[in-house]
Amino acid sequence: SLLMWLPVCGPFKEFQITPMAKMIYLFLNSVVATVPAGWLTFAEGVVYKHYNIPTRVWGVSVSNDQQIAGAIMKLGGSIFLWTIIVAMFFKHFVKTFRDENKDDYDKVETILTTADIERAFQASPPVEEPKSIN
Repeated sequence: SLLMWLPVCGPFKEFQITPMAKMIYLFLNSVVATVPAGWLTFAEGVVYKHYNIPTRVWGVSVSNDQQIAGAIMKLGGSIFLWTIIVAMFFKHFVKTFRDENKDDYDKVETILTTADIERAFQASPPVEEPKSIN
């Protein structure tokens, strides 16, 4: 599992992939987990015979235990990976949006006050009233 996460958040930046590639990589990892989860969930019999022991914890049958394990594997893993994918998407989207629009958000050295607005109105010529058609 450590090797699986190295391209996403490993300690060496040179081994990490781009943000979009990270999202695709994590999506594909969520798809790969479908195979063993589906195999456990939808198997008709016991997959691992050595788990078929007479004493069961909480009285859950081997088949039900196996189906619950497959469902937890699929749902838990998918929710975890998709949460990371969505967070990465929004982080990438916000960064891209800010980079594209940073000229629109130039910082101003002074604060605009009411007095500045009044001076600007006094310096501009009055607007002519439109002529009536009547």
